[in-house]
Amino acid sequence: MTSTVTQAAGLLSKYKEKKVLVVGAHPDDIELGAGGTVARLAAQGSDVKMVVVCTPNNLAKRNAEARKAAEILGAGIEFLFPEKEMRVEDVKTYQLIDRIDRLVRELDPAVVITHAASNFHLDHVMVHKACVGAQRLHFFDMLCFYPTSCHPVSTPFHPQAYIDISGTIERKMAAINQHVTQFGCRGLTTDHYVAVAREYGRLAGVEYAEGLEVSRLNLG
Repeated sequence: MTSTVTQAAGLLSKYKEKKVLVVGAHPDDIELGAGGTVARLAAQGSDVKMVVVCTPNNLAKRNAEARKAAEILGAGIEFLFPEKEMRVEDVKTYQLIDRIDRLVRELDPAVVITHAASNFHLDHVMVHKACVGAQRLHFFDMLCFYPTSCHPVSTPFHPQAYIDISGTIERKMAAINQHVTQFGCRGLTTDHYVAVAREYGRLAGVEYAEGLEVSRLNLG
């Protein structure tokens, strides 16, 4: 397991000063599933953009929380459908695919990170499929997926890579703490996510880690 972490660390450094696109269905999804990885990529000099597809409620407050969280992680942020409160399910499939395709063409990212397919949330699965489908237009060097369920042990998520976030766990938790509107919702507590990171760290042989499923990896 430790060698997996070492290789992942080497892969991250490969994308220093490269563009990284991280997509989440809602505000807080990215921070919960990959906040430590985002912070680590940003700290090494990668150009990281977080993209939030939809905000289903409390539009102004939740988007403001997401902006603060992105700033803490060192990433830029964009809202794909910023004009009104809506769920991903409210977006026509072709519209979602078109927006993601345009985003990929504009950014030309080397790395794309988004939701895993194995997820209880239909909106997360829709975003996953749209990002995977964007490969027909653009070949990413790396495409990988993060878990976003509050209880990842209950979904069939099988990471092939572990990212050591021992140095960025505090920033991950600080970013999560910006989402005040979500406290008490779906078991969102810092204690829970610290425990998840500690468990991934145990599997990887480090203090704290995040797990990623790897779909595409160009070793160059």
